[in-house]
Amino acid sequence: MFQILFCNNSGIVRLLYYIKLSLNLIRFLVPIGLIIMISLDLYKNMINSYDTKENIIKKSSNRVISAIIVFCIPTFVSLLIALISKTGVSTSYNVDFATCFQEANLQLVKELEKQELSKLEEEKEAERIKNLALVAKSQAKIQALIEENKKNNSTTGSYTSTTTDLNKQNNVYIENGTFYIPKYKSWDKNTFSGKNCPNNALNEGYNNKYGYNNYFWDMLSGLIKAAQDAGYNLKPSTQGCRSYKTQYTFYYDTYKKQPGRAARPGKSLHGFGIASDLTFYKNSSTKCGNSRTRSNCPGMAWVHDHAKDFGLEFPLNTSTASYREDWHIQPIKIERY
Repeated sequence: MFQILFCNNSGIVRLLYYIKLSLNLIRFLVPIGLIIMISLDLYKNMINSYDTKENIIKKSSNRVISAIIVFCIPTFVSLLIALISKTGVSTSYNVDFATCFQEANLQLVKELEKQELSKLEEEKEAERIKNLALVAKSQAKIQALIEENKKNNSTTGSYTSTTTDLNKQNNVYIENGTFYIPKYKSWDKNTFSGKNCPNNALNEGYNNKYGYNNYFWDMLSGLIKAAQDAGYNLKPSTQGCRSYKTQYTFYYDTYKKQPGRAARPGKSLHGFGIASDLTFYKNSSTKCGNSRTRSNCPGMAWVHDHAKDFGLEFPLNTSTASYREDWHIQPIKIERY
């Protein structure tokens, strides 16, 4: 029964069952309808005596002929199905449309749905096993990147701890994995962030075209690479070093009606090139929307869980933040001098 090609699909079998049911209803309802209609004609004529005997016989005959034609429709359909089954469709699948039509019933539909559900579960399990293998493979790559990053963070990287670095990367220098930025003084513009962003980063000693601090970029790009190995896309802001003028606009104009939305001009870590606003993806190509959560944006969840492995954190992704931001990332170790 289940080897018949047409009967291997629950949807087709259900359709055939309803067709059969409709044809059987025609066989059942047509005679009853005919009897009722002729009886009504006779009753009306008996009450009103408005028709002749010949007209009554003619009208009844027409009703009988129409009923016979309609009644024969199921028979014609059965004959047509029998002819279709004899047209020589590939016999390698034991195709017998007529047999399938005859055996179509709700029990067969339920059995097929059960088989299809079982097959779907098997496919899901196979896909799950495949994904586990891919995850294990990507985790090995991620772990290697994490270990490499930990090793790099234990040194001064491409920087030295001497003050000669102070003017190289917007008044930021690195020592033993800690980012040292100047302590803000309202009367001293040299302590303001965003005052020394590069005009052409690649020509001014930066290892990225956006103007991010070199050491921060190494950490961030390591996280981005690890996310890609895990199957997620992740893009940093193209504004690697935010100028004082831009921050001023953000603070006083764009976010004027949202207190806490932006740092005061001169205080933003973006102006030192050691913070980024990330764009998250559900996978390698689909962006997460504004109403993203850990469940509907697995790429964001992965980045939040692994940022610490690269010396990074999301300090504004808490209920206590002045304005909650799940996209703002920065180094864990930051000190002011």
